[in-house]
Order: sequence, then C-alpha cells, then structure tokens
Amino acid sequence: MFNLCKQVIPYLEGKFEDVDSSLLMTLEDDQWLKGNHYDQATIRALQNDLKHHLPNAGNAYYQARTWHLLCWQPIYIAFISIYGLQKLPDFSCFKQQRQHNAIIGYVFQNNTMLAGDIKQLIVQAGSQLAPLIEHYRIQLDHIERCRPGYAHRFVADLIFGNLLKVKELITGFNDQDILLHAQLWVDAMGLPNKLLDSLKPRHDKTIDFIRSSCCLADKINENLCADCPKVHKNKQ
Repeated sequence: MFNLCKQVIPYLEGKFEDVDSSLLMTLEDDQWLKGNHYDQATIRALQNDLKHHLPNAGNAYYQARTWHLLCWQPIYIAFISIYGLQKLPDFSCFKQQRQHNAIIGYVFQNNTMLAGDIKQLIVQAGSQLAPLIEHYRIQLDHIERCRPGYAHRFVADLIFGNLLKVKELITGFNDQDILLHAQLWVDAMGLPNKLLDSLKPRHDKTIDFIRSSCCLADKINENLCADCPKVHKNKQ
C-alpha cells in the first residue's frame, strides 16, 4: 500500500508504527494530527504557517487551503488502497504530520488490512473516514467558522475528482461506474445527495465535473482551475 501510494503521489509517504513508539510523542505536539482535541493546536499552527507563507492571500483562502490539507491524505489513501489493491487500512488509529504549511506524511498504528469487494470496502471506508473528517471539521470550527455544508462540498469534490482519476487508471471503469460509485461514496460518507449534481452526464454518456467548492487558488496565482465553479459561471 505504501509503495503504491508513493507511486501515485510521491509526497504520500507513510508507515506503520506500533502504539508503544507513538507514546514517545508528547500529547501537545503540534506537528501531528492524532484524532484528539490537541489537533486544534496543530490546525492553528498550520494556519499560522499558511498566513506567514502567503500573507496577502486572505482568510477565505487560508480556510479553504486548511480544510483541503486536512482531508486530502486519508481520502487519497482510501482510494488508492480500495481501487488499486481491493484492501482498506484501519483509519481508527491514523495520524497525519504537519510540515510547516502543509500536511504531508501519515502513520497507521494498526497494520490490519481489510480485503473485500470494492463496494463493501467503500461502506467500510465511509464508516471510518466520516467520523475522522467530522472531527477535523469540529476542531477547525473552534478556530474559525467551518460549517458542515461548506466542509461537505470540499469532501465531495475530492471524492468525485478521484473517481475521474480511477477511470483513467483502471481499464473498464467507465462513466456509468463513476456515477454509481459516486452514489456509493456519498451514501457511505453521509454527504447530501444534492452534491451529486456536480457530475453532469452528457448525451454521449460522458461526464462533466464542475466542482461545488472553490479552492481560491486564484488568490495567489490569479488562475482558476479548469473544473472551478467560477469558470463554469463565467461560461454561462
């Protein structure tokens, strides 16, 4: 799993670590997200580093970037494991590393890998990822307003974007599979069904994907992403 993750994204580097060695870290260490209330300090440190690195980007950008950074690794790991190996690691003891103004690096404290049918693994992934991501949202919401609707849009966009990547990598995974699996993920993660509207089937049965969230990258480079909702609005 670790090798495959690094092949897909070189920054996606992790390891297994037994619980005893993890106890060497202090509880209030702001370099790690450990799934407890001390994560709030880590998230605050992340935002402070973002503000120092990009002082003119604005609070809306810092919030969007922070939320994306909190969520991207667990979702990518789940997708790579499920669709690449038909297995799922145990996210119940999962830690992420803060490296200055980024979240890069992760640790699993349990080397159990659940094998099974992809549809079953999606359900299992949702049962673990949904509470983990909700925990991050609550911690961020204590620092600045991060409501469920806002957070859900970003999570759904990460999921849908990854499904489009799955189509590029797996032979036989087609546009109808994207729609089917999108529904499975939305149900498993407890996301609103209306977010599925981001995936627009064409008459030729291909899929248009227009994000419902905006990462606000134009605040730092003046360019909009190709699937940005602002691009779609401008075209209309």
